[in-house]
Amino acid sequence: MKIIKKAVVMDATQIKRTIMRIAHEIVENNRGVEDLVLVGIRKRGVPLAERIARFIYKFEGVEVPVGALDITLYRDDVQMIASNPVVGQTDIRVDINEKVIVLVDDVLFTGRTVRAALDELIDFGRPKVIRLAVLVDRGHREFPIRADSVGKNVPTANQETVRVLLKETDGEERVILGEVVFLGSDDEEKGGKRNKAKRDSSGKKKGAGTKTKHKKSNGKKSNTVS
Repeated sequence: MKIIKKAVVMDATQIKRTIMRIAHEIVENNRGVEDLVLVGIRKRGVPLAERIARFIYKFEGVEVPVGALDITLYRDDVQMIASNPVVGQTDIRVDINEKVIVLVDDVLFTGRTVRAALDELIDFGRPKVIRLAVLVDRGHREFPIRADSVGKNVPTANQETVRVLLKETDGEERVILGEVVFLGSDDEEKGGKRNKAKRDSSGKKKGAGTKTKHKKSNGKKSNTVS
């Protein structure tokens, strides 16, 4: 399997502006910052939540608490991804009861990651409300989940990918649209079969021509003898 880069959806400047806009939307939807808690979904949701909190501090002058969720053990495919899955740290240091929680993630796809995050979050308490903010929504939902704040909607096909790269986790700042291409034994086998079919077809045509020529030659000889 190989992922081919198709386009850069967002650059560093666009990402910064988008995060700033999301920060404004979160404050507007909450009508202020009272009881507000940001919780990032690892891996890239955490630095995004921290950036949102910094922007909120700039224009509200209030430090909003930021937590982190690792949803590995809450995934519905945890038994499929690895026999011994690597579990990161969940770090929520505030009481979330009766708080306005904003889950933050980089890409919203099927909704399964968010579903797992909701399950884990409820284990910590009973929030007043839970909202969702994502940098990119690429569609193809499998659960009835919708983001309250979306940085950018990117329509995609199933075989396409959306990868968010951040300086904190990747050393660079971009959002890339790619496409999955499967390469391997299956493709080689299919290619071999196609080539064999072409050779067989070509051989049959040549063989047919030779037989026809031979029959004509036999006919001429019989006419001479008679």
